[in-house]
Amino acid sequence: MEPLHTPVVRIPIFVTACFVFALTVGQARAACMPQADAKCAGMKIDRADWRKADLHGGDFRNADLQHANLSGSNLKGADLRGANLQFAQLQQSDLSGANLEGADLRWANLERSTLVRARLAGAQLSKADLEEADLAQAVLSGADLTRADLVNSDMQQAILHGARLDGAYLNYANLKQADLSDASARRARFLGAKLSGTVWLDGRICKPASVGACN
Repeated sequence: MEPLHTPVVRIPIFVTACFVFALTVGQARAACMPQADAKCAGMKIDRADWRKADLHGGDFRNADLQHANLSGSNLKGADLRGANLQFAQLQQSDLSGANLEGADLRWANLERSTLVRARLAGAQLSKADLEEADLAQAVLSGADLTRADLVNSDMQQAILHGARLDGAYLNYANLKQADLSDASARRARFLGAKLSGTVWLDGRICKPASVGACN
């Protein structure tokens, strides 16, 4: 008798590839959760409701977070470079030391948020609400703050070199020792703003007790 041969089942290559891809995507999504050190780079998590979540140290590079509710969340040291945060709710959130370079924060609500030493170079912040936000020592070089609300914000020693502040509301903001050199501030409001030791738009140093205008 001839020996029996077990038939070989051949799985099409594209089926295997699809399975591997689905498994990889599933693992990526499992790692992108509202938790510390979240792995959400490039993920689409718009409209997520992650209020008061502990997201410190998370990786959100180039993630889509449009309309996400992150109010009261802990985002200390998070990597948000290139992230889309248009219309995001970030009021009273802690973004101390976070990297938001090149991020899109147009129309975002950052009222009373903490952005101490945050990196926002080249970020889009047009019409963002930053009222009473703490931006002390933040780096905003080249950032677009056109018509942003910065009333009562703390921007001591912030770097705004080359930033766009056209039409921005900076009334009663603390800009002591901030660097506004080469910034554009057409029609910006500085009523009651503290400007002692500030590097003004034209590079001169504002005298002590300068309020509302660089003397």
